[in-house]
Amino acid sequence: MEYLYSESVLDFVRVSTEYCKYLENCQNESLQNFVRVGCGLLPMLYLKAHLIQDVPEEADGFGYDMVSEDDYNYIRGNVAAILGEHDDFLDVFVEDFKYSDQPILCTISENLADIYQQLRNMVATYQEEDEDAMSVALWETVYEFRQSWGQKLLNALRALHDLQGAPAEEE
Repeated sequence: MEYLYSESVLDFVRVSTEYCKYLENCQNESLQNFVRVGCGLLPMLYLKAHLIQDVPEEADGFGYDMVSEDDYNYIRGNVAAILGEHDDFLDVFVEDFKYSDQPILCTISENLADIYQQLRNMVATYQEEDEDAMSVALWETVYEFRQSWGQKLLNALRALHDLQGAPAEEE
């Protein structure tokens, strides 16, 4: 299980930990600073996840589900409060779009909370130092990156990038 401690995996776990810590403690952030940090942290997170190759699927072990519904709602609520009216964005890169000819209304806060939930569970599993569980959690996280949260990250980043370019008086 040496891959669990490879440089690319440990870099991904470090950036995931920073992402989770930031969202857990962002409640007093200004909109401008939140957007600045998000536009810096999200691409790094995407890159580190993208660089992890061929994680073996392990049948033994299980990951830890540490994020409760209250935790999820706390993160989503804090981000929504910071972003205010800027939380909503229209998107065509979502599953529901294939049933519509109109963009779908999404929120940055929900996308970031979905990513948080996946990553926080993986980070918590790594903190337990159970290699079987770590292997499962890493595999699940990378798999879900490719299936779901990678696109959510890009969608939220696009919306944050749009806010970053907004004139200061609009903030």
